[in-house]
Amino acid sequence: MKKQNSIDLLVDNLASQFSNIKNFELTQNDPMGNKFFNFIVKHSSELEAFKNLFVHYYLPASIKSSQDFSRELKFSKYKSLIKINADELKENYFETIRLGYVGAFHKYETYIKSISKIMDEFFLDLFDENDYQNIEPYLKENFNLELKKTINNFPASEKINWIANCVKHYDGYPVKQPVLHSFNTADKNEKIKIEAKEFREDLDDLIRQNQTLLSALFLVGFHQFAGQEQSNIKEQLSEGKTEEDVKAVRSKLEESIKFLFNI
Repeated sequence: MKKQNSIDLLVDNLASQFSNIKNFELTQNDPMGNKFFNFIVKHSSELEAFKNLFVHYYLPASIKSSQDFSRELKFSKYKSLIKINADELKENYFETIRLGYVGAFHKYETYIKSISKIMDEFFLDLFDENDYQNIEPYLKENFNLELKKTINNFPASEKINWIANCVKHYDGYPVKQPVLHSFNTADKNEKIKIEAKEFREDLDDLIRQNQTLLSALFLVGFHQFAGQEQSNIKEQLSEGKTEEDVKAVRSKLEESIKFLFNI
């Protein structure tokens, strides 16, 4: 069976998710909608490519490097002078994975910085001039959340950030305070050792988290939109509905936002 093109698979998956949005087909012909879709494809594919780069290239290369060194050592006339055990030989492999967590978190930081800008651009088109409040201050004012500080609201970014900090500031030892719950029993005198399978799963979780964050910010934008006295949404809801109906819809949006941000 022919392997499916990874880019085709990514775009098809995103298109499937976006197709659940009413009138999605219009966004494909709308410049802003098209720009937004391309933004999501770009950042999703970058993180996917980053994961594959490590899993399929860097990690196998690090293992081969250790095997080559072990083979050379076995036949070296100085082998009796060089004492390196199996764990030490595998250190390059674990170091490569640790550096992968640093790179993955930098990718996430870039995503966080970029997504609020394009969300503002997207929602600005829906509001009357000067009525729109940028999404980050609105999030802070109404939900007491700072987007850059929501890292620990999500298990994926919390873990990746914690490991990255251990690597950058503690030479890879699991001593960053507070210690991540899953590392409570880890030996503080040994550097973090994570296998490729766990690394791959963590990055897959981060990719899904990015989609969750996107959904949450969409809801934040519509929460603001629904709260505008002259908004189209409120006008539509007000036709044959009570003010309580309008408030109930906005309340449900608020509940969904809090749920997605784990607050």
